[in-house]
Amino acid sequence: MTYRTSLKKVAQIRIAGPDHKGIIATITNFLFKNSLNIEDIDQRIVDGYLIMNMVVDLNDLRLSEAQFIKNLKTTAASMGMEAELRTVDEKRLKNVAFLVTKEKHCAQDILEKMKKKIIKGIPVVVIGNHPDLKSLAKKYRVPFFHVPAHNRKEHETQVLKILHDHEVDLVVLARYMQILSPDFAFRYEGRIINIHPSLLPAFPGPRSYHQAFNKGVEVVGVTAHFVTMDLDEGPIICQESFRVNKSKDTVEAYIERGRKMEARVLSRAVQLFLANRLYLRRGKVIFNKQMQALAQKTQSFYQGK
Repeated sequence: MTYRTSLKKVAQIRIAGPDHKGIIATITNFLFKNSLNIEDIDQRIVDGYLIMNMVVDLNDLRLSEAQFIKNLKTTAASMGMEAELRTVDEKRLKNVAFLVTKEKHCAQDILEKMKKKIIKGIPVVVIGNHPDLKSLAKKYRVPFFHVPAHNRKEHETQVLKILHDHEVDLVVLARYMQILSPDFAFRYEGRIINIHPSLLPAFPGPRSYHQAFNKGVEVVGVTAHFVTMDLDEGPIICQESFRVNKSKDTVEAYIERGRKMEARVLSRAVQLFLANRLYLRRGKVIFNKQMQALAQKTQSFYQGK
């Protein structure tokens, strides 16, 4: 969750892990004893996992922030939970990680816009399950890690460590042709953005252009969305579409037109997130008061209007 506030010292706290009795009471009591006021809380259980996202006021915290975080993690660990605290600072540029496979068009578009300061963020790492885009990362002077995905559990364990080591704020799935496990997705919920080559909820899963071609649709599109534990069912951030000629167009024509749109729509979603213009709240994308004007402006920019 990310949103504007007039408070001097605000932080986001995330608690996640297997659900059982007493977790919410223990955490909220811990915060109370440390003089923290809970400004907002979002909690739910998904597939036996409890997820708590809170916004807290740190103004009256008596401990050092480092000591408080240590105590928070210890308290959470005593219940088999993981805890994370991130200070809200809208002026700070966010660290961005790219998960890629072989196609470069989406990652390259965002990296180029970051280089030109059109998208304001810091690309801190590119992680590929194939080595193909190492040269792209080198071009933009971003560290590249090749993490094979033959074993998904080992792959995700390594990727999570890299993300943690680089203090990543946003994970961009730039045509990353792997399905993230629920365990991975819930750890970065609200901080993973994917581009899917269809107008979701239509045609989820692989080979979406082929699905659209075989169904004979007249409108094809792409969707940028937050990643959740359900495949291609995460809350939608933005979409674009194009009409096709069913009597003339081939599936290859769908793919060629779609790739340009994928890069444009994913870039727009990333820009809006990094500009603190949206956040994920109870499974829905929430835009702040300035969102509509910025959304129209960025859409016009990326469509070349």
